[in-house]
Amino acid sequence: MAVKLAFSVVGGSFHSKPPVTILHGLLGSQRNWRPLAGKISDHLERAVYILDARNHGDSPHSKDMSYEHMAKDVMRLWEDHGIRKSVLLGHSMGGKTAMVTSLLYPDLVEQLVVVDVAPTTYSGALGGDSMDKLVSILAGLPLASIKSRADADELLKVDVPVMTLRQFLLTNLVFSDRGSAPHWRVNLDVIKASLDQVRGFPHFREPFQGPALFIGGSRSHYISEQQIPDVKRLFPNAVISYIQGAGHWPHYDEPAQLLKMVTDFCTKYTSNSNYFSYLIAYCDIHTMK
Repeated sequence: MAVKLAFSVVGGSFHSKPPVTILHGLLGSQRNWRPLAGKISDHLERAVYILDARNHGDSPHSKDMSYEHMAKDVMRLWEDHGIRKSVLLGHSMGGKTAMVTSLLYPDLVEQLVVVDVAPTTYSGALGGDSMDKLVSILAGLPLASIKSRADADELLKVDVPVMTLRQFLLTNLVFSDRGSAPHWRVNLDVIKASLDQVRGFPHFREPFQGPALFIGGSRSHYISEQQIPDVKRLFPNAVISYIQGAGHWPHYDEPAQLLKMVTDFCTKYTSNSNYFSYLIAYCDIHTMK
């Protein structure tokens, strides 16, 4: 059953072109994408919908976290708001949700942009071992003794030494005005139980034939040569490009480069013939990692 997702809209006055829909990654929220969403809206002159996935942000909690369920959530939002077509951009878990949405509802996806993930099942460090550890660390924080975000940061520093990662994780910690103990905005129990689904990818026979851009970080390994055949099988018209200097979170590491890639891709063609000319030129200069 689809849930009614929390969302925000940037550039709501733009109505002449289909909107952009942005889907965040695991343990993220729409808040992570708001700065870039505004710039995407300004450059493309399109409304941008930024969604909270189920069990994340301000969206409802649910025991189901399959990509089919999350794709249906996106479809419900589009139906509720009369959106008949959208550019769809997703990062990591949100990238997999975006891919599944495009494969299930291809006529509704004008252009697909996938950031640092492939349609494959990951294993080892890329397959959720590190994320499993992070979820366990968050679940183990003694919330009753935490009085401020600085307290939480100090406790988290022991296991998560990278400050930017701690800041990202702590966006999920909610403090009450009444002085009670903080609580997690994300549904950690369901997320931990669903990591096998998150690291996997459903089986599809029919590919998405529309325009697609896959953006990897040059310091990341989520879109490697090993995953490219999986990309091309389901997204035969995909452009695969890399952002130099970026890791798994290009919207934090190199937001200006990510913005340029996304907006160039979305504006450089107005028809299939223009797209294929663009694809050839783009591949020539951007696909080297």
